[in-house]
Amino acid sequence: MRSSEPSIARGIVTGLVAGISATILMDQFLKLGGSGQKAIDKQQGRPEGLHLIDQEPPATEQEYSTEIVARKIAETAGRSLDKDEKRKAGQVVHYAFGTLMGVVYCVTAEVLPEATAGGGTGFGTLLFLGADEVAVPALRLAPQPTETAPMDHLQQWAAHVVYGGSLELIRSIIRRLTR
Repeated sequence: MRSSEPSIARGIVTGLVAGISATILMDQFLKLGGSGQKAIDKQQGRPEGLHLIDQEPPATEQEYSTEIVARKIAETAGRSLDKDEKRKAGQVVHYAFGTLMGVVYCVTAEVLPEATAGGGTGFGTLLFLGADEVAVPALRLAPQPTETAPMDHLQQWAAHVVYGGSLELIRSIIRRLTR
C-alpha cells in the first residue's frame, strides 16, 4: 500500500527529477520564449540558455556567474579551465543548482504543503529575489541589480516563475503516482 504521509526520501527523489526537469524547461523558455535574452546572447557572442542564477556577466570578465563559480572551484583544486571547459563546467554548476533547489522545494512541500501555494510560482519568485537579486550580486558574481536593465530583471523573473511552476507541476504528478 502506498502512503500519502509526508516522506523526506520521496521529496528528495522527486526533487531530483523535478529540479533537473524544471531547469531544462527554464532554459528552453529563455532560448525559445525569451527572445530578448536570445538576442542579447547572440549580440554578445555568448552561448544561450545558461541563466538560472545568471544576469549579465561583468563587462571586464565576460563570464556568467556559473562560470565564475566553476572557475573558482577548479582553481581551488589547483586546475585552470580553458574557455570551453569553463562553459561546460558552468553548465554543470547551473544544473546542479537547479536540481538542488528542486530538492529543497520538494522536501519542503512534503513537510509543509502550504509551500506549494501559487503553484510553485512563489518559490520561483523567492528564488529569483534571493539568488539573482541578492546572493549573486553580493558574492560579486554579477553586477548589482541597479546596474542591470529593468527588462533583464523582468525576463529573469519570468524564467524563475516558469521554473517554479514546472517544479510544482512535475512534483504534483510524481506525488500522485506515488501515493
